[in-house]
Amino acid sequence: MLQRKLGEWWRRGAVRIAVLTILVLTFAAALTWRVESTAGAGKPYQVPQDRQLESSLGIRIAQAAVVADGGIVELRYTVLDGQKASKFQNDVHHPPVLHSERRKGDVYRAALMKQGHELRPGQTYYILYLNNGNAIRSGETLEVEAGGAKLQHVPVR
Repeated sequence: MLQRKLGEWWRRGAVRIAVLTILVLTFAAALTWRVESTAGAGKPYQVPQDRQLESSLGIRIAQAAVVADGGIVELRYTVLDGQKASKFQNDVHHPPVLHSERRKGDVYRAALMKQGHELRPGQTYYILYLNNGNAIRSGETLEVEAGGAKLQHVPVR
């Protein structure tokens, strides 16, 4: 009788251990799958920096993106020096020119975002360009030419 109860207890314990092992392995597999799936999210978006451009214009290019079904290119910049950036933005006759690094064609017809008289350091502003002839395309790189300086290899979103 005692031996029978011990045998039954042993079998129930073995079943519990087997179920617990399966649950732990399932949890570990789910955790591994989740960690691996977030690791493949793609490389981060990084814009090259140019000290000459930043010091002369008081801005840092933050992003270039094709929007509005390919018809508009948005160039975002962060203000580093409010006075220089205001001077840069108020020069509506000489906006930065965007050059595709893959094909011929410049984008220069711009609409400047105007926010008051002075630009605040640390704040991001943008310039919109008419994307003539679809010269700038998402996934490629472009060159920004402004104030006698050039910033190359800016990835386009």
